[in-house]
Amino acid sequence: MNLKATTLLLALLALLAGCVAVAPAPVPVPVAAPTAARLTGHLWLVADAAALVAGVPPLPSLLPEPPPTPPDAALLEQWREPTSRWMDAELRAITAEWSDPPHAARALMLLGVAMNDALVVAEAARAQGLAVSDHAASAEAASRVLAYTHPLLDGAATGERETATWAGVWRGEATVAGVLNGRNLGAAVAEQVLAWAAADGAADPTPLFVLPAVAPGVWAPTAPDYELPQEPSWSRVRTVAIGDPASVRAPAPPAWGSSEMEAQLAAFAEVQAALTDEQRTLVRTWAVGAGTVTPPGLWMRIAQQLVATHKLAPAEAAALYAALGVALHDAAVACWETKYHYMLARPVQALRERSPAFAPLLKTPPHPSYPSGHASVSGAASELLAATFPEAAASLRQQASDAARSRVYGGIHWPMDGEAGLAQGTRVARLVLGKLGH
Repeated sequence: MNLKATTLLLALLALLAGCVAVAPAPVPVPVAAPTAARLTGHLWLVADAAALVAGVPPLPSLLPEPPPTPPDAALLEQWREPTSRWMDAELRAITAEWSDPPHAARALMLLGVAMNDALVVAEAARAQGLAVSDHAASAEAASRVLAYTHPLLDGAATGERETATWAGVWRGEATVAGVLNGRNLGAAVAEQVLAWAAADGAADPTPLFVLPAVAPGVWAPTAPDYELPQEPSWSRVRTVAIGDPASVRAPAPPAWGSSEMEAQLAAFAEVQAALTDEQRTLVRTWAVGAGTVTPPGLWMRIAQQLVATHKLAPAEAAALYAALGVALHDAAVACWETKYHYMLARPVQALRERSPAFAPLLKTPPHPSYPSGHASVSGAASELLAATFPEAAASLRQQASDAARSRVYGGIHWPMDGEAGLAQGTRVARLVLGKLGH
């Protein structure tokens, strides 16, 4: 190995083996007020709030009676901050339907944006003298989006909607007139959000994907199941904030067989040969595959913890969930665009040629290696949340680094996959924040 490759190898080993890997620690409680309120007031997918407000039908002359207040006071307490409750429903649906990360990120984005835009429009309506229940507006928008993204679970969303709609009245924070107006506005917002979703390309028939010819360094389906490539056309899905995903494409990986790539192989093999208990724990902590909330959902859980810690108001929470959802979705699209552009082989393809007995801790996902999806969405999420909660920035970025390194320890990514993914996600987050004036 030449001097350049040796130097790179030592640097990679210092990055991976020199840092003790531990399970992600809880996000620390910031000592100062967060800046989440600065995210409010931005419309993501609704073009004209005034037009929606102008289209609210007049109230009937005789208003209906609200349903009886539930005897369980805990139920009302659960809906104190409704946007987090709806996000819980989304995460349960992602888990139940075994969503893959790109679809999970899109679903989280659509729900967060719908709730945010509904509450922004509701505030505009109140400025014009209309009574509007935020609970009703967010319930109508959220339940309709959930029914679209998870049609098999529509009944569960419908059951939650009635309780969520009237929670504001039962808590003494809204009126019947506000509920009726909120329903109408929430429905109008959902209609625009779902019209955008119907045209974003996610549901388009997947074009025939032809695997490239077998060659050294080129990705191909891997053992043990040799699954077909996952979402090879996801780069065609429309983004919200970044435009063309190729604009944030990661730099090209080293040429296969080059000294730089040989250093990657050597560093990877060295780490695999000396995994520590702490590193194995980190692998398990971030192994959120099918049947879990997925990596985007894990970052939404972190956001929920921050919302609860700071007792953010519903509009502030919805604004945070929307911005984070946009960052997660756009990062996933960008990551998949880069993956299928370069088609880099997974470690198991190369290592088994040299060490047939090599068995990674994790099953290799069915898509190209570079960059890491965990790292891309983690870079985007940590940067977005760090800008909103600056006192927690160090912990958030450490968790993103942990997520990236866990995939190397798990035996399914090259070290450079994590580095490129984190950098790509950071670029996505900064573009999202730019849309918000940050």
